[in-house]
Amino acid sequence: MATIFNKGNILRRFERWNKTWKVFRSNWMGVVGLIIAVTLITLAVFSNQIAKWDPHEPDFENLDILPSPPVPGHILGTNRHGEDIFSILLNSLGISLAVGVVAGSLTVILGTTIGVASAYIGGTFDTIIMRITDVVLVIPALPVMLLLASLVPLIVDKLSWLDKIPWWFIIAFVYVVVFWPVSARLIRGQALSLKQRAFITSAKSAGAGNFYIIFKHLLPNVFPLMLTMIITSMRQAILYEAFLAFLGLSDPWDWSLGRMLSVAQQQASLATGAWWMYLPAAIAIALTTLSFAFIGIAFDEIVNPRLRR
Repeated sequence: MATIFNKGNILRRFERWNKTWKVFRSNWMGVVGLIIAVTLITLAVFSNQIAKWDPHEPDFENLDILPSPPVPGHILGTNRHGEDIFSILLNSLGISLAVGVVAGSLTVILGTTIGVASAYIGGTFDTIIMRITDVVLVIPALPVMLLLASLVPLIVDKLSWLDKIPWWFIIAFVYVVVFWPVSARLIRGQALSLKQRAFITSAKSAGAGNFYIIFKHLLPNVFPLMLTMIITSMRQAILYEAFLAFLGLSDPWDWSLGRMLSVAQQQASLATGAWWMYLPAAIAIALTTLSFAFIGIAFDEIVNPRLRR
């Protein structure tokens, strides 16, 4: 423990992070993506303090002019139920970002764990894991997610304790089940390459145990790739959640960006020209995914020095 917190180690880590930050901030896409992401996360975290209206509470004073276009009291207007679009948007940002962060992180963490273990153990275990990943990868992801998400209400009816779990977390879990093989296969390839390196052979010769080699040598070396994959997976998870919610496979009592589009479509907003009902959600999805894409490009540059100018 003392070696971890000694002055030399702390200084080396600080220098390493400083170099990483210099590379990141030199990439304008990464900086723009980070600014957008921080802004959206701040709006989502402080949504209750920023929003004037409850996203589930209609404005009973103006029910005769629904849907209402943007006015001083409702800066993004209201839908046909009298609910404030701006309040709904802030509430939806929190749910969609939560799905992206949880699903993206868990997918890559699970895939990394399985991929590193498969590469290091090898033999029959590696063969079985790779055959499972092949089977899952061959099946189209979207139909599988639609099937699993549509089965969730039936499972919840049978297992009442699942009612306590937020719906968005269940959607995140479905995403993890479908997409973990992608990161597992990529990380396995990286781990196989590292396994043949001289420092791994030296560690084995010195009597290092399997857990020591995995946690001290393999995982730190695959971490940069893992971090880049987490960013990419977060962006993809937000898009898939929005698609499922648009099709009606979301919590009917809570908002998300996809459900905003679904409700706007049900209320014929495009046909009636009520742009304020669908455009904010569409822009929010575009900005969220764009910010993660820009951050991912910057991380690619950090991981791969050949991409730097």
